[in-house]
Parts: sequence; structure tokens; C-alpha cells
Amino acid sequence: MGKKQHLKLKKILVTIAWSGIVLGLMVVMGFVNHTRKQTKCSGIIINMDYSDGLFFIDEDDVRNHIYKVHGDLIGEPLKTINIANLESELTKMNAVKKADVFAGLKGDVFVEITQRKPIARVFMTDGKGGYIDETGEWMNLSGKFTARVIVINGNLPQWSENINVADKASKWGQLYFLTQTIRSDAFLNAQFEQVYVKKDGDIVLIPRVGRHSILLGNTEGLNKKFAKLKLFYKEGIAKVDWNKYKQIDLRYKDQVVCTKR
Repeated sequence: MGKKQHLKLKKILVTIAWSGIVLGLMVVMGFVNHTRKQTKCSGIIINMDYSDGLFFIDEDDVRNHIYKVHGDLIGEPLKTINIANLESELTKMNAVKKADVFAGLKGDVFVEITQRKPIARVFMTDGKGGYIDETGEWMNLSGKFTARVIVINGNLPQWSENINVADKASKWGQLYFLTQTIRSDAFLNAQFEQVYVKKDGDIVLIPRVGRHSILLGNTEGLNKKFAKLKLFYKEGIAKVDWNKYKQIDLRYKDQVVCTKR
């Protein structure tokens, strides 16, 4: 047999071998798919993401919600379970940010839950309370868990589903921007525990240490205002009694105005 014929035969054999492998895979996949269609749900395995230290809901809450909106899945054929709809229903739970649902080959339905992350706790004048999450959406309180986040209260405008926190001209937009700015800075995040809105709309910050307050006004030039404050803390107030001042005013350009007690 010549070299060319040998190469040609080798090529044919390789093609046949690959064809056999592909055909075998198709058969196996077809068998698995057929078996899966016949498989019934044997259990619900719920994995909660607690990596952020949030415990607003637990496995029982998720399991009960599934039963409420879909009934008992145990014993139901996997092919009849609407996975997309189940995920959609789970994300309607107040504390759920994301829900991933998929079926295993042995009949288990796996549910992976990621919780929403609050960045501020809000106390309204009408008694309504809740959180603002990291995306700027309203989040109801939970009887199971309280997040340790900065508090926002005072003369707040009403919250509605049409609130756009990206609009920094609005009060809620300013408060969201302020909260995110504080959270992103280790010093500021450790320093402040409360944001208060006065009747005239001015924003006041309440620190964890000291009996003074910080009059911010609004969030225009916020980074410059905080830069002034940090410098004052470092070179000014650090050298005197923290309780000497009643208020620190950051509203004026290139200066910090202090009111003594």
C-alpha cells in the first residue's frame, strides 16, 4: 500500500471513529433526555447565600413560598415544572435579589437564592419603615433580621415606585448618592450612623463619636465637602475636645464653619 493510500485510509478510519463517537453521544443524550422527562421531582434542595451576613429569609421561607405559588412539587414530573416561572415567583419575595432553579438528573430540584443587600434603613414621619437596597429599590422590614446600616430619617418625601435614585436633583437621589458615597469610604462608613433631613431640606449627618452634627446642606460638591471634613478632623478637631463643637457646617466653599456649644 502506497503512502497516499495509507493516509487516505487513515483519514477514513478517523472519520468513521468520530462519527461513531458523535452518534454514541447523541444516543446517550437522547436516553438521558428521555429518562429526565420521565423523572419525577424527588426533593427540593435550597441553597441560601449568607456570604454578606444577611438573614432576612431562610430555607423554610423559600420552601413555603414555592408551595404557596406552585403547590407540592414532590412527585411531579420534572418536565411539567416551569423553571422560568418558578424563578420569577421567587424573585417576588421581598428579600430575594436573584433565584436560580434547575433540575438534577436524579430528580432533585435545586434552588439557589441570593438576598438583596440593604444600604440604609429608613424611618418615615408617617411611621412607615423599610430599607433602601444597593440598587435603590425599596425593601420592607423583616421580623427575622435587622441589618446594621446607616439610618435615614427626618422630613422625608413620600416614597413611590416611580422614584429614580439616579436623579441627583431629587431628595431621594441625593440620599442614595450620599449613602453610597459613605459606604464606599472606610473612614466615612465608620464615622456616620445617621442621616437626618431638616424641614428646610438640608441634610445633617450624625457621627458615631462626639456630640456634634455635620450640616451638609445638599450633595452638590459632596466629595469636596468630605475632603474638607477629613482635613478638619485630622488637623482641627483632633487637637481639641470632640464635644467642644455643636455643629460643623460644610455648606460654604473652601471653609468649615463651626458652632461652639
